Amino acid sequence: MFDSALAILSRKYYDTAFVHEHLDSLRAEFRTAAVAAGDDSLEREVIRRLLERLPASHLALLSGQERDDLWYDLAGERHLMFGMQLIELNGRYFASMVLTGGPAYAAGIRDGDEIAAIDSLPPARSPHRDWREDDIYLPDERDPPTYGLRARSAPALALRVLRAPGGDTATVRLAPGFYSALDATRASIRIVTRDSIRVGYIRWWYIHWKDLVAGFRQALRGPLATSQALVLDLRGRGGSESTVRDILRLLAPGSRRRFRGPIVALIDRQTRSAKEELAYELRAQGLARLVGEPTAGAFLPMDFANLGGGTVLAFPLRGKVPNRYTPLIEGHPVQPDVAAPWVGPYAGGQDLLMEAGIAEAVRLVRGGGGLDSVRNR
Repeated sequence: MFDSALAILSRKYYDTAFVHEHLDSLRAEFRTAAVAAGDDSLEREVIRRLLERLPASHLALLSGQERDDLWYDLAGERHLMFGMQLIELNGRYFASMVLTGGPAYAAGIRDGDEIAAIDSLPPARSPHRDWREDDIYLPDERDPPTYGLRARSAPALALRVLRAPGGDTATVRLAPGFYSALDATRASIRIVTRDSIRVGYIRWWYIHWKDLVAGFRQALRGPLATSQALVLDLRGRGGSESTVRDILRLLAPGSRRRFRGPIVALIDRQTRSAKEELAYELRAQGLARLVGEPTAGAFLPMDFANLGGGTVLAFPLRGKVPNRYTPLIEGHPVQPDVAAPWVGPYAGGQDLLMEAGIAEAVRLVRGGGGLDSVRNR
């Protein structure tokens, strides 16, 4: 696996100058440890330590299932899932990316709930916890250690769930189901009324390369048609750059425009890639206010390569760079206009960042609405 990873990086890693200047010395530094590794897991750890030295986002070692699940999610296709991930903070594990309407959501789990045990085992020792899949180069405080749950390994899991530190625990039975991130986006669409002002809300879990724009157009004609303002939730992973351009056409002045009220976009530390481009352009074009916290600063095109042993290398691909957004966003998080807290541990089912976005949308409507109210504040 080690030699395969180095060969792939040598041929395809996006930064050719780094390859020419540093890759051979990194190979020499880590090769002895890789050869001495007694099993695949130890060799993967050596590769991970090497990848930590590459100054770029979109670097990860995934299991084959994680790669397949990510492809399904990016395409918006249904697959067997639990509808949540785990993030690790200070040795504890918490629910994250709980898809609206998905299996975990239906079971009552919410972002920020501590998952104290899986089938009576600590999550770190559970065979149902997949490999760590967060971005290797980004610091943990910005991109916490993230793990999937293996939906194909058990018909159901017994999760011990804690919503407040020192509080009571509840045992939740969680069975996998066929669901998609696009289903979760459809389930998220609603109108929230605050002070008699109607705010439309939609969460894009991923920027899918198909069906997302058609679904957004349909929502603007249907359930969101009476919205006086929109909140676009851009928290989490990215997706398709071409879809970003199509979304902007529905919001910017012109013949394709489908909404004319004020717009707020929600961002957080896990907003990345295509979602960062969308957030950047929404503000640059004066279309929206950004509410939340600085984004990941992770904008590089990604590809996958099999290393053997069920291991997949995710890496930034040479052939699709340069991109005009790379120097603007890679390593330069998009900053919010209005700061609001990340949904972290023990949120208790509350989403203060979303509430801050709704409050900002109401304020914009009261200030006169439309693009001018966004551009001038």
